[in-house]
Amino acid sequence: ISFQKSQAKHYPGVLGLLAKYYKIYLDILAIPLFLIAYVVPQGSLVYWTTNGLFHVAQQLSLRNDIVRKMLGLPDTGALAGNTSPKSLHEGQKIMQRWPLGDSRMQSKLESSTAPKFMFEDSKMMDENVSAESSSPEELLQQALQYLGTGCQDQAVPLIRTAIEKNPDLHIALIGMGQTLFSNKLFPEASVCFEHAIPKIEEQDPLLVLAYFSAGLSRKNQGDKETAIKLLQRLTELKEPEQVMSKACYFQGFIALGSILSNEGRKSEAAKYLRAATAYDPGVERFLKECEEAMEDQSSQQSTEPPNLKGP
Repeated sequence: ISFQKSQAKHYPGVLGLLAKYYKIYLDILAIPLFLIAYVVPQGSLVYWTTNGLFHVAQQLSLRNDIVRKMLGLPDTGALAGNTSPKSLHEGQKIMQRWPLGDSRMQSKLESSTAPKFMFEDSKMMDENVSAESSSPEELLQQALQYLGTGCQDQAVPLIRTAIEKNPDLHIALIGMGQTLFSNKLFPEASVCFEHAIPKIEEQDPLLVLAYFSAGLSRKNQGDKETAIKLLQRLTELKEPEQVMSKACYFQGFIALGSILSNEGRKSEAAKYLRAATAYDPGVERFLKECEEAMEDQSSQQSTEPPNLKGP
């Protein structure tokens, strides 16, 4: 059962030859070993029968998509390169679940100061996915399935190739931007996010994520003015209904309030923080600090003596 779908014949050189003959050897011994198990002493019979039955049950259960999902494994469609039509819609939720600051992501990209990183030759991918014959949508769907199971390293080359084939694929651009952000390549990440924004419809929940991520990327570059403009555009959008999109939406308010407060624009910061308290009461503490700073500033100005000039 384990070797039923083996690709041993594709292995190069001596390894392929040994794997081929080992498979034949197991096929030949399967039935004799099963029959011998009934004539050996009772202890061995119990061991071999139990072990064999559990092994068969394990192999058969791992072919069930429900069992694989419970164990956190990719489904059989992902392993075979098959995708469903709804994968792109599910990809939006996957992108929103993917934290921007995931420190476990290992870099698969080379550092670069220009967006040419997106158009470099892709490396060898999974044997079930042909980069040349697959469409950008198929590559993206396969990458989203990897992201859904936490296999981000396998998803990176697929996303890169999808962008190379179709630079206007906004979901792939956001996915690549999140990957670059995770690796602290903020200039390249902002290129991806800002390139994706004009291609996203206003009612698409990914637009909230794109503005939020672009604003954070600019902030981490030290470009506070551009970050403020991007986050202000986020606040002008309609409040989303989905839980994850709504959380990202109000995180944008908090991030904008924080930047404005650090820039000394306390009154503007208080406005955005006040709007965020309706969603997250924990923000009220920061709002109170901002309002106290405003009061101290106004009282200090009122107590300062006028600057009288002599004749």
